[in-house]
Amino acid sequence: MAVNLLYAGPRLLLRGVLFLLDRLMLQASQRAEYLADRTAAHAGSTAAAVELMDRLLVTDSVGLLLRREANRAAMAGGRGVREAQAGADGIWERLTAYMASVPESEYERQRRVGVLRGHSVDSTHPPTHLRRTSLTAGPSVTAAVVMDAERERLVAAELAAARTAVARRIVRDGFGG
Repeated sequence: MAVNLLYAGPRLLLRGVLFLLDRLMLQASQRAEYLADRTAAHAGSTAAAVELMDRLLVTDSVGLLLRREANRAAMAGGRGVREAQAGADGIWERLTAYMASVPESEYERQRRVGVLRGHSVDSTHPPTHLRRTSLTAGPSVTAAVVMDAERERLVAAELAAARTAVARRIVRDGFGG
């Protein structure tokens, strides 16, 4: 009992310092996100960075699609899982087709909902609508990195093994989201 009382003061002081550092780091990490968004705009263009912000708004439905893929393989049993793993790369084509099918009106709806609810990637990121506004308020820049067909082919070849491994893991273990 006496030891607890003796350590109460230093413990409270330490907790206060940790709380203060946590608050300071949160502000610094949010500022870093705005700077990262601006850097992304310089690399890939302002329009591409804004489009990425819009894509972040529909990640919940993307998670549902990936869980559906895993469930389809699981419901088919062991043979179905093996077949699904063999054709796991098809997940990315289906995901691409799904993202292309999302209408602009849905993105607009999600933007309005995001403003009302304060959509954020996680607790350390600023709200997505503020990040998007920050990008559109600044000067529009063109892409510093431009993909041509050859560079796109090289990037796809470099990522092929990881792409297959991730797709197989989603099919085998599911998508926890």
